[in-house]
Amino acid sequence: MRSVLPVRLLCALSVVVALAAGCAVGPDTGPELVIDNGNDGNGPASSAGPPPPPQLTAPNADLAWKPCASPVTARFGLPAVPAGVLVDCAEYQSSITPGVATVDSVVVSAVRVRLAATPAAAAPLVLTSGTDMPSALTAMLLASAPGRSLLADHPIVAVDRRGIGESSPLDCLTVRERNSLLDNGFDSSDVAGGTAARQQRLISTAAEAADGCSETISPYQVAFTAANAASDIERLRTIWKVDRIGLLGVGSGSDVALAYSGLYRNRVGRIILDTPTPYLTSARARGQQLAAGTDAALAQFATVCAAARCALGSDPRRAINGLIQQAARGQLATLSDADVLSALTTELALTTSDRAATVFRVASLLQSAVTGDVAPLTAAVARARAIRGGDGQLLSRCNDTSQPVGQNEIGDLVTSWTQQYPLTGADTALSLLRCNGWPAGPAAPRPAGFDVAVLVLNGGTDTINGATGVGAVEPLVLAARGTSSTVTWDGLGYSVAAHSDCAADIVGRYANTGTVPDTGACPS
Repeated sequence: MRSVLPVRLLCALSVVVALAAGCAVGPDTGPELVIDNGNDGNGPASSAGPPPPPQLTAPNADLAWKPCASPVTARFGLPAVPAGVLVDCAEYQSSITPGVATVDSVVVSAVRVRLAATPAAAAPLVLTSGTDMPSALTAMLLASAPGRSLLADHPIVAVDRRGIGESSPLDCLTVRERNSLLDNGFDSSDVAGGTAARQQRLISTAAEAADGCSETISPYQVAFTAANAASDIERLRTIWKVDRIGLLGVGSGSDVALAYSGLYRNRVGRIILDTPTPYLTSARARGQQLAAGTDAALAQFATVCAAARCALGSDPRRAINGLIQQAARGQLATLSDADVLSALTTELALTTSDRAATVFRVASLLQSAVTGDVAPLTAAVARARAIRGGDGQLLSRCNDTSQPVGQNEIGDLVTSWTQQYPLTGADTALSLLRCNGWPAGPAAPRPAGFDVAVLVLNGGTDTINGATGVGAVEPLVLAARGTSSTVTWDGLGYSVAAHSDCAADIVGRYANTGTVPDTGACPS
């Protein structure tokens, strides 16, 4: 038995053994049947036209909410929420294995943001940002940015995905394993080994971490899928005692929203996919779209930075690439190239409503590292890891992996993607090895149809996921005989709804009526 196992057991009790203590809420009854209320072809077609969109309603029962603005802002290092914004926290229990009899459950954390003037009878929208970051943080961004106009008519209830944030957080890796995976196999004492050495370190570390973590949380190694995250949202709907809910899936939260649509089609009242990731695609295709999208987003930041005469000089893209390469050669203290990218993309994603201030702040942070002061960048790396590099996020991503890339293919991908996407290609290709040896869950459910039109928001400068996922999501909706409309926005930051008051107004009107606008764009 491994010497670190007792530590793992103590850390992971909140996810498995300790959860059994909260089994007053019985196991979920599992996914409901997907009901297609359309004509089955055996009877005459109706001439009455399509039914009107279902209405969203306020909860008939609710969670035990408590004010929590100060603790939440402190947890994420955010400024105080604007005057008139109310933040409440609550939690509930959901079966750890939906549809399978068990007494074990997960504790699901929810954060509600609204305005003091938001009507008490307003129907909420359920927000999930999947594995990108805790959903609570995404809700706080929305509450502090132009998107808070949405709160005038609808509270936002953010549900942290299981194992992430405050939802039964998972901690089953050793510090060494976690660091090696997040660094993509970087070792400052062995930079001469190059990419091949990093690949081997990643392969062995990922397999070792998978064995240890799986042993700790057994038999729930594949209980952290998007489908099970969707069942946690379905549990909330049953607590609320409403017929349908409105879903706002941001980034990889779109995976959860689409999984919910596949499992509970007749429970969806609205579905908004905000800069979605590609759903039901292979790991290779998903990785390439991620590399392409984030590289383009960073290139756009560099263009804006140059125009604003930021601290990175006349060619910010070259400066950023130089810093990444400097880190890869072990010349940036203990920071890896993966660290530089993680810090940069996270800081840009969490931009405030003042885009110019964010551009100057991030440029100064990077330029300080170029001139030898790595302290600001090191602090940004720590923040990025806390927000995006948790064990639950890694395990959930691996549970959702479809058609993983073979180990012997990574070297070629590093070479080709580096040429195509100079800033992010190599890092993205190497990160595909983080799931080596980890168990993948069942295939995600494919929506058979949509009872409501799908509203898609697409951000051109999303440094977390890029803007390429729409290319996979729109055909998926069409194949399910659904209708969708896409609104684009080229501003800086994670979540179009959070940072564009135009998009927030569109979401609000859609939530009220169920009608999507024509495909178009919001000014950035």
